[in-house]
Amino acid sequence: MTQESGQNPNIWEIVVELPSRQGLGDFEAALEKITIGISSLEVPGTPKWRLTGYCADEPSRPQVESLLLGTGKGIQNEISSLEIRLVEERDWVAETEQSLGPIHVGPYFVHGSHVITLPPNDSIAIRIDAGMAFGTGNHETTRGCLWAIEHLYIEDGPRKPVDVGTGSGILAIALAKRFGIRVVAGDNDPVAIDVAVENARINGVSESISFHVSEGLSDVAIQASLPFDLVIANIVANPLIEMTGEISQAIAPEGHVILSGILSEQAEEVLNRYQQHGFTFDDRVIENEWETLILSKKG
Repeated sequence: MTQESGQNPNIWEIVVELPSRQGLGDFEAALEKITIGISSLEVPGTPKWRLTGYCADEPSRPQVESLLLGTGKGIQNEISSLEIRLVEERDWVAETEQSLGPIHVGPYFVHGSHVITLPPNDSIAIRIDAGMAFGTGNHETTRGCLWAIEHLYIEDGPRKPVDVGTGSGILAIALAKRFGIRVVAGDNDPVAIDVAVENARINGVSESISFHVSEGLSDVAIQASLPFDLVIANIVANPLIEMTGEISQAIAPEGHVILSGILSEQAEEVLNRYQQHGFTFDDRVIENEWETLILSKKG
């Protein structure tokens, strides 16, 4: 059917917010029964995931809740929120192009495959497409980490870094391309690791990065690589606080730590905990409501 100029068909969306990626596939399968399309994305800077299903007709809330409850997960315990709303008329193409345009951070030129702008000759080009893992360079936390890397290493780079919660692999790839070094990276999500491995291949640094499915730094291969002279962890505040001792044990004397995924209101709590474990505050990167902390371990 041909759509007349200036008119949009009524499209409704079902927006389900989950506290984590656990059970995402079950909820997607449930909504497939009444939707014409589904998307799922990590909520930047948090462990949450947002699942959106699109319907040609307004779905009834009881029907949606019944389908979700049918997964056996339980709507009270496994779903943070559920909304059903009419999609407003917007220029989605223009908004997408604007939000996923190339990112310039220091020497880094981060872009998706849709970007036709050529990277500057002296830049470090990193191709990352939006997908099932966090980290396209568009979020303040990722940009903060890239700025922090440049702040720390004006001359010599790190020799033995680890990227905790690597997501798309963007920070590990940046380190490998920037300094020509080997990088260890981990994430507790096997899907993220698959995405990161593919991104490393696309960016020509597969041989320089070893990726591991790991809760924090617990993987055997990561433990075998200790100590590190740089630990980057772009996660969220509470896990960063819980990992203080683990990171403290993993860092070499005179090593550095870059922590991100921290809201400004949480920064002092994170900083205080790390100072209690012998870390010294060096600097911070602030962008909007997000902060990236740069710390060092003396002696």
